[in-house]
Amino acid sequence: MDEMTAVRELRAEAPTAHRADLLGGRDRLLREARKGSRARRLRSDWRLASLGAAVAITVAALVVPQVVGGGDAAPGARPGYTIELGSAKELLNEAADTIAAAPAVTARDGQWVYTRTVETNVTDDERPGPYTDERWTRYADPAMEDGKAGDDHSPREQYAFLKSLPDDPARVRAKARAFFSATHSSESRTEHEYRALTAVISRSYVYDPEGLAKVYRALATIPGVRAADVQDAAGRDAIALYLEGDGPREEVLLDPATWLYRGHRYLDDGELIISGARLDTRVVDGKGERR
Repeated sequence: MDEMTAVRELRAEAPTAHRADLLGGRDRLLREARKGSRARRLRSDWRLASLGAAVAITVAALVVPQVVGGGDAAPGARPGYTIELGSAKELLNEAADTIAAAPAVTARDGQWVYTRTVETNVTDDERPGPYTDERWTRYADPAMEDGKAGDDHSPREQYAFLKSLPDDPARVRAKARAFFSATHSSESRTEHEYRALTAVISRSYVYDPEGLAKVYRALATIPGVRAADVQDAAGRDAIALYLEGDGPREEVLLDPATWLYRGHRYLDDGELIISGARLDTRVVDGKGERR
């Protein structure tokens, strides 16, 4: 039996997707295949091979379109889709190589980290979204260091954590468990390590590239970490990471070009409940500044 026949039989009960719903994913795959650099070719080959092996493509309008003045789609308004890519191991190791070669992002005491985000939440009756938020976080904040704020580490403390990481992925996983304590007695060691490592990735506003690359390599060794092509709350392409399992699915989104954190999604029974995207992050000299 060929793969396309297997797909048709597997999804026989699903409604036929409209051609317009499929164009975005098709165009993205073609665009990836045409890119000329070695790193892009490797990722393109890996994605296409994974699609053939997994034989799992799901296309769905996950977010209701909303139009603002001038006819422009608001953040989070574009139709969403999920293209399952299978195991994230190879992808994460490629991401680690890219990040390790990138320049460091540093800050000094007295500076702040500015972030701007957008989020949709269908359970929020007052602000279902999309709505934007701006925050300023003090880079060096003693009140958020040395365990005073639990797992809510300051950017300075997290930068020091990345600089301290060993090469061995198993030891990195152990240090991450200690850096972010278990949330509940029912949380397995695998779940704890996955949550801790992805938390480090999501909070790396300021980072040492070698240290952050070690986090990605450690994450690649955790069994059950899978990847998917999706769109974030701003309608941009993203790579979703998630831990395979039953129940709701919590995804961490990565920028497919830089592999840095881009946002998050929360799905329950296949329905997109929460979708958030980081639109901007930068080091600034004072609270209230954006540049």
